[in-house]
Amino acid sequence: MRKRFLSIIFILTVFTLGNSRISTLASAGAGAVLDDMIKDADSENSSGSGDESKAGGISKLPEALACTFFVPMGFKASDEPGVFVNEHYPLESANITYEVSVLPEKKILTNAQRAAGESEDATNIEYRYDELAAEMYETIQKENYESLYGENIGFTLESFENMEYDGFPGYMIRTSYTPENSQTIHQAIAIVLSKNKVFTIVFSRAEDDDFEDKCTQTLDTIHVLAKK
Repeated sequence: MRKRFLSIIFILTVFTLGNSRISTLASAGAGAVLDDMIKDADSENSSGSGDESKAGGISKLPEALACTFFVPMGFKASDEPGVFVNEHYPLESANITYEVSVLPEKKILTNAQRAAGESEDATNIEYRYDELAAEMYETIQKENYESLYGENIGFTLESFENMEYDGFPGYMIRTSYTPENSQTIHQAIAIVLSKNKVFTIVFSRAEDDDFEDKCTQTLDTIHVLAKK
């Protein structure tokens, strides 16, 4: 039986989003993994791989209107958009972050590319979020955290599962890392894919935070509203 939650449902319908940022409160690098996939795919396309006719799997998915989940009792919205913290923050560091990327996005050009006359038209970008794999995620995310906290943080990919949320594909990923002079941080990352949006929900907690049950409860309430 599902335990009681605070009667707040967080429905995010975002129509524009700037470059992915790293929140100082929560999930560093989760969105950057997806961003790096975009850059890799664009690099392959521009190198003349000869695979232009291949239709990206992401374009075949249904469109999503929004993604919903319940915020557990004892958590509240912070001043940071999309970030929920424990009511005793910063004494309790557990937090939930929510991010949505709206597709298509404009390609980010270098000055050299602009000078060469390349277009920012998003149709040149092949979205490959559906090709995310455990090894790829581990490599990119480890580099993200090491750039933030330095090396030897003990980043560990604990599990990587392909998931389905109301007919939409996605992933459930669990990781941990230990910044210098800090407790181990555990993260559960849910990623939901659709034709027009990618949703990312991250539950972060420190080793001594007793919030594993609340994390599970929150992730169990994820639902996706399909666009009619």
